[in-house]
Amino acid sequence: MALLTNRTSKESATDDGGSATTVLPARTPAASGKAQVDERLAAQRRLEARAAAATDTRTPITVGRDSTSEMVVSGPRARSSMMATLSLVIGLAAVLTVFTGVLAGPGVGLGLVAAFAAIGGISATSRRHVAGKTDAVLGLALGLAAIVIGVLTLTGNIPWLDTGTDQVMRVRDWLDARASWLFPNS
Repeated sequence: MALLTNRTSKESATDDGGSATTVLPARTPAASGKAQVDERLAAQRRLEARAAAATDTRTPITVGRDSTSEMVVSGPRARSSMMATLSLVIGLAAVLTVFTGVLAGPGVGLGLVAAFAAIGGISATSRRHVAGKTDAVLGLALGLAAIVIGVLTLTGNIPWLDTGTDQVMRVRDWLDARASWLFPNS
């Protein structure tokens, strides 16, 4: 009788009768088949975990010393929208650029970029757990204000602000006259 053992290759084993028996290596599950099943199972578990995190699950927790319970929403952490914040920064830069007078044209362009970034920020904040809608609305308002004031400046409809006056130098001269300690080298 042949002993059935794990062998690395096909080998012949003879038992007492002299007949040859071929012993095959022990069967192991195919690595690719097992990995494929594990990958499907892992993907299904990840999907279930995402779905569970996205649902509005409320769990009571104990708050304070008097052991009162309060319902707390668990889920992904809120994050701020990059587009909304970017629209606020660009909108502020656009307004400041327009108010220089000399840079009214580029300020209008920056206002346009801020308005488009704000629209992207508003659409991004419509998703759950994405904050920054106020930033996007302020960026939109500043961008549109920069466009309107810049166009009025370029057409000459604002008498104190036009492209021929450099408001930055006027403010610097005013500050130099009233607070000369700010500019010691002039």
